[in-house]
Amino acid sequence: MQVGLIGPKFTGKTTLHNVITGGSRPTGQGGVDPYLAAGPVPDERLDRLSAMFKPKRTVYASTTWVDIPGYAGGIGADGAREAVRFLEHGRKVDALAQVVRCFDGGYGSPDPLGELENLALELTLADLQIVENRLERLAKDKARLGKVANALEPPLMERFKAQLEAGRPLRELVLTADEAKLAVGYAFLTSKPMIIVLNLEEGLAADATLLDAASLAGAAVVPMCARVEAELGELSPVEAAEFLAALGIAEPALGRMIRAAYAALDLQSFFTVGPDECRAWTVRRGSTAPVAAGAIHTDLQRGFIRAEVTAFEDLIACGDMAAAKAANKVRLEGKAYVVRDGDIIEIRFSV
Repeated sequence: MQVGLIGPKFTGKTTLHNVITGGSRPTGQGGVDPYLAAGPVPDERLDRLSAMFKPKRTVYASTTWVDIPGYAGGIGADGAREAVRFLEHGRKVDALAQVVRCFDGGYGSPDPLGELENLALELTLADLQIVENRLERLAKDKARLGKVANALEPPLMERFKAQLEAGRPLRELVLTADEAKLAVGYAFLTSKPMIIVLNLEEGLAADATLLDAASLAGAAVVPMCARVEAELGELSPVEAAEFLAALGIAEPALGRMIRAAYAALDLQSFFTVGPDECRAWTVRRGSTAPVAAGAIHTDLQRGFIRAEVTAFEDLIACGDMAAAKAANKVRLEGKAYVVRDGDIIEIRFSV
């Protein structure tokens, strides 16, 4: 899973990227290429499983965060090239997280509402250009051949065009499985899940107008002060907890960003446990047991027989796996079983 941090220059994207990945990349160094780094997915459930099984190693799930270079825009060839690079990098990630500057920081008065509006327009126009180009090509194919390769495509593109011309993102549309399969190859920017990160002045909260505008623009809104969050990373766990409490912050930025990303992408975690390793794995909600097996290793999916499943809450309540089995809390599930968040799974397979 890749989440791209996007927005104009000087919004604090690199500071936030360092916070959620544990990195130390200098801010303001620019460049035209995206910067990728993986960040761990904290999970108290995995911590408790590790304490129970005392494995040789504990492996957390991870998320790849992409710091996509911002651009200042402007008229002319340089501004156009900058915008094209920015948009193309955004097409390659699974979800977008727009970082909105709500602080001064020596860059002049912030205009968060303007940033939200301008970026939404950029993404919409970029998608609209693709749709219009495709409709033009389909019309030429029909005139030349008397038909198009896929009869679903012209009405779908017309539907996309109407949505974009109305200034609304494609993610709001409900598509059939066939329509979604047809659209995925275009990597439309406005079809991607969107998170809005409000990078605030220290000690200030976002006003209601801004929160409402951000909610309309994205699936989730995460207010924070990236600079304060960066300072937290330099403290001991005890000092960080005291600092958070003093500021009235219930949860560090990493946890809030992870939950927003998982919700936006409809992801969940399951676990494998044992004396060698306790590990968290990530699959989409609605995934079946063989798909979960494939997340571990393709051989497990290919030779899947059964899954031995225990709910996390049941294992914790029983105290250990032997007690859970004695209480009939461990069950065998087949290929049709839909994995639930927090399941502890052991795959039985043969290849």
